[in-house]
Amino acid sequence: MGENSPMPLEIRLIIIAALVLLVVGAGFYWRITTGRAKRVADGTQIDLARLGATKNGKAVTEFGKKITFLQFSTEMCSQCRQTAHLLGEFESQNPDVLHIEFDLTHRLDVAKKFNILQTPTTLVLDSHGRVTSRIGGAAKTQTIQDEIGHFQI
Repeated sequence: MGENSPMPLEIRLIIIAALVLLVVGAGFYWRITTGRAKRVADGTQIDLARLGATKNGKAVTEFGKKITFLQFSTEMCSQCRQTAHLLGEFESQNPDVLHIEFDLTHRLDVAKKFNILQTPTTLVLDSHGRVTSRIGGAAKTQTIQDEIGHFQI
């Protein structure tokens, strides 16, 4: 084999198969981890007034009696509406739950402050506004039920 000899067909097929397996594995990992809650140890305190959170056009300054879902969205996010609808359903079923949707489209400072790398991202807050967990991607129904269950509503 000389310097300019093509790579044998078997080697090329092995490389292609390995790349396909790598991509499929990465996609599978992303699918099973997105939309799941991850516990947050630092307990960052959220200040709704400083954040400028609104709901139905009015400023929000108080948290839910037991739990608040602070959902970060953008205008072009296709999964944000689905997540907002799901969280809104849980809010309507329980008076101790509050859902706030915050549009990050023109607020990159907020995205940077809370390290929001994808939308939707939902922060789960206790009744004092401390972050207890974080949901990256479209929230799953079971994940929301589990998070509400942690607060024993």
